[in-house]
Amino acid sequence: MSEIKTLRKKFVNPNLINKTCTTCLKEYPRTSEFFYPKYGTKKTDTRWTPTCITCDNKRTAEWRKKNKNYKNTANIKYYETEKGFFSQLFNTMKKSIHYDSTEFPGTDSLIEHWHRQKKNYGTKCPATGVEMTMIKGQGRATPTNISKDRILCFKDYTKQNLIFTTWKFNNDKNATTPKMAKFILKITKERYGTDEVE
Repeated sequence: MSEIKTLRKKFVNPNLINKTCTTCLKEYPRTSEFFYPKYGTKKTDTRWTPTCITCDNKRTAEWRKKNKNYKNTANIKYYETEKGFFSQLFNTMKKSIHYDSTEFPGTDSLIEHWHRQKKNYGTKCPATGVEMTMIKGQGRATPTNISKDRILCFKDYTKQNLIFTTWKFNNDKNATTPKMAKFILKITKERYGTDEVE
């Protein structure tokens, strides 16, 4: 015969056995199979959501459907801040074979480099004089956005070699070397009489 530990019965309030959902008004057992638990200060102090699991899930799904752009809007807002914008620049730079972790160990070091450049050029592109921007969520590259540009394309991202220019200038310049640039200026001056051609 198994040992009997107690003859006392735990009191259960009959009014608390079941619970009515405040949305569908159906009555279900007051358990985690039908209602989500809401723990108080102690896990033994269990309370339950006012709506059943089905209604709660339906409400959540409807909210997500109505607010599907909420997360994207919040992300765009963050990435248009200096910290957010440069964190993305840093993440793409880290994936490059030209990344040098001793020069730029983190986002903050890249922002410091940007602040040093701003002392000389402000927020304008050093190459074009165009005001640089931090615009996100356009679905395509923004020509005036700040771009990390290597002065010498065959060298790494170092404090000496990295400059911030507009995306358009960086893209147009592509892999032009100083030697190539000198030839372009030379041949342009020969053909047009000036190298100030826009």
